[in-house]
Amino acid sequence: MSFKFFLGGADAEMRHIAEVLSTNDVPFVDAGLGWGAHASAYAAEIAVAAQDGFTPVLVELDNELHAATEWSPAKNPVALPPGTVVVDHHGNRSGEPASILQVLALIGREPTRWDDLIAANDSGFIPAMLAIGATDWEVDSVRAADRSAQGITPEQESEAERAIASTEVDGRLKVVHLAHSKCATITDRLFGRYDQLLVLSGDGEANFYGDGALCAVLKEKFAGWTGGSGLGQEGGNAFWGGNPPHAEVEKFLRERFAA
Repeated sequence: MSFKFFLGGADAEMRHIAEVLSTNDVPFVDAGLGWGAHASAYAAEIAVAAQDGFTPVLVELDNELHAATEWSPAKNPVALPPGTVVVDHHGNRSGEPASILQVLALIGREPTRWDDLIAANDSGFIPAMLAIGATDWEVDSVRAADRSAQGITPEQESEAERAIASTEVDGRLKVVHLAHSKCATITDRLFGRYDQLLVLSGDGEANFYGDGALCAVLKEKFAGWTGGSGLGQEGGNAFWGGNPPHAEVEKFLRERFAA
């Protein structure tokens, strides 16, 4: 069976998948999509691949109907050719192996140590890497690769250092004022060093990392987006983000976590 892969949103795992496919001379198309990548970005190319005798493989490409939002236009599902393979490990497929491991199985290649680290990072962030015995150097290397794949610049990394040096602490809550919204520069550096974290960005974004029940409340009160395995659970680990008035969300959280 001849596969042709269509790649989803850019991160360390997706960049590594592209490298693996290229090294093994497996055809793929990478449009350099961001998070929330949708199959419609490749609609015509998927159809052509099937006509040319390839089995299309969609890697982390959403194919649901989405109405337009303030962040993105409407997205319509693609009619996928029979036999299309969909690789993913998020949402209702979260119990499956990481996408890189599914790709390796399809092309018949055994995973290396780096493959396993990339898979662990994408499935469970730093705790998952530590669970397979990752060294500090391995963790730092994978997280640096992930931030680079997301397009984070050296200047944005330096800004994160400045922002962390000016962190405000109010009881259990840490508040970081960051010029940009590349929050991985903050969460990576502060891993294991915060209970509840609010990042307020100069471009208008606000991102909260902490109690899962509170993340659900923030979504209801301020709209935006949520995620994390503990979403909706008191004490669970989750995140929320949006574009609310900063003063309002900061006041709301400080009142809950003040000493």
